[in-house]
Amino acid sequence: MKSPIAGGNGRAAPLYTQRGLRLPDRIVELFDLGCGSHRRACLFLVVLCLVALLPGFFSIPPVDRDGARFALISRHMVETGDLTETRLGWEAKRTRALGLHWFQAAVVKAADLVGVPDAHTRIWLYRLPSLAAAIGAVLLTYWAALAFIHRRAAVLAASLLASSVALGVGGRLAVPEVFLLGSVAAMMGALGRLYLAERRSGPAGNWDQSPHEARLALAFWAALAFGLFTKGLMTPLYLLLPLAALLAMDRSALFLRRARSYPGLGLLVLVAGGWFLLRRYAPPETQDEFVMRTLLGQVAGAYRGFTGLPGIYTLLFFALFWPAAPLAALAAPIVWKARRIGSVRFLLAWVVPAWLLFELLPTKVPAYVAPTLPAIAILIGVAVERGALALGNMRLTRVLWLWPLIGAVIAVAALLGMAVFDRTTSVLAWPLLLVGFFALVVAAGSVRDYGIEKSALVAIAGMLVSGFGVMQLVLPNIESFWMAPRVVAAAAREPCGAEAGDIEVGIAGFNEPSLALLLPDAPRFLDGAGAADFLKAGGGCRVVFVERRQEPRFARRAEAIGLRIQRGADLRGFDYNSLREVRLAPYRRG
Repeated sequence: MKSPIAGGNGRAAPLYTQRGLRLPDRIVELFDLGCGSHRRACLFLVVLCLVALLPGFFSIPPVDRDGARFALISRHMVETGDLTETRLGWEAKRTRALGLHWFQAAVVKAADLVGVPDAHTRIWLYRLPSLAAAIGAVLLTYWAALAFIHRRAAVLAASLLASSVALGVGGRLAVPEVFLLGSVAAMMGALGRLYLAERRSGPAGNWDQSPHEARLALAFWAALAFGLFTKGLMTPLYLLLPLAALLAMDRSALFLRRARSYPGLGLLVLVAGGWFLLRRYAPPETQDEFVMRTLLGQVAGAYRGFTGLPGIYTLLFFALFWPAAPLAALAAPIVWKARRIGSVRFLLAWVVPAWLLFELLPTKVPAYVAPTLPAIAILIGVAVERGALALGNMRLTRVLWLWPLIGAVIAVAALLGMAVFDRTTSVLAWPLLLVGFFALVVAAGSVRDYGIEKSALVAIAGMLVSGFGVMQLVLPNIESFWMAPRVVAAAAREPCGAEAGDIEVGIAGFNEPSLALLLPDAPRFLDGAGAADFLKAGGGCRVVFVERRQEPRFARRAEAIGLRIQRGADLRGFDYNSLREVRLAPYRRG
């Protein structure tokens, strides 16, 4: 007589299956409940996004550089009332899209009106639009997936995106990349429906639009306009590349006739024309606004990517799209064999041209490939729904052991960073990281018994548990990474602050925008000699923080102008942008 927990071959199942069977079944039951209707699916995905994104959302300080730069620009918009100025410090050009800044400024202004204290310095307020955009991107991925697969597989595809590292990073930062992700998902979801409708009707089909097609065409143009509004001229690239690929493969662009929409085109012209007019004919800066901006000094520039050889994006993909990346590797050969199927062809056109272009460009910016992730998630859903991942080749499933491997690397790196830089650890994080790792091991080791879908859901659950430990309990508590809050706290402890009112802060050698965002009043970003002049000229309460590489110039200039100085305790940390140790020494007049 077989044991009730025996496997199909009569052998007893592994120990972790005996003890852990109930929890995976509970996870699948919850997933089944979420797939019961479109309304339940949307609610399930929203809750999943909140569980994935809220850990660390309020506790992680401003992240340099782009997240803090965008928030600082929006703060200046609130303080000055100028909704067209997107420059910081001595920058000469203002070419950024305005959408994200307007959303952030609106949130901060509303928070200030309802009485949130120090609203303009609270980074989580600037992150709220990105959180909403991340949730919208997941829901739009679900909607786009419904053009190619049924509801259950569409929910799985959207869940893979919701739990990915790429969305987790973008949803926690005050950056526009998640807006681009959602815009591309909506744009390509509408275009995919029109493309498949044209393939079903054939070249001799009716040129008249149905009401449904008219709505899809309007959604297509509206998504393109929204992408231009929030991200700028990068948005059309993710449309032109798939169109060129489909034209080359099909030798026909007749499906575009179904995308005609005069209201949609008018909306696009309105957004593009409005952006041009605001840039071209915006009111000139007042003298006070100019002085406020230029006194800030030379703020650190935006992230420009890194130089890498072709293939680096493929390696980064396993980190960006973890834990779904092993499933994509498993589905890749099957999807390629089915490339002549209309839905698969469209999804490959969404992914492959953009990926190849960015691989060939010498400058690598990981965010550039993020808009292809919804298509990759949908392709995984296609493979799962059609039974193509039915474990026909068990050798290929060995790639799923990347789940616990990459999970262990992330957990160890977080704990090791805390131990190396701060010489401490998080006792509360250890159990969560171990439970998450165990779930990933179960997901990879029990794929023969569970099947791909159930194993993927267990892997997502393991990622959420370990992600809470890393993002909520480890990363915010690595004090060496977060120099700006420590500088602000040190400035607030200055003995002259209580008598002289607001303290004036100068800093030399550390010009990250996070510091300017967190201080009540803008600091002065200087060099060593300028820091001495700043301290000498001040009649009120002033303090300068001088990085050790700027201290010789500071000391020489102080001696030359007869400045007597008093030094405080050093602040030591790590600059993760330049990958170097930082030591800031506070100086005040002696």
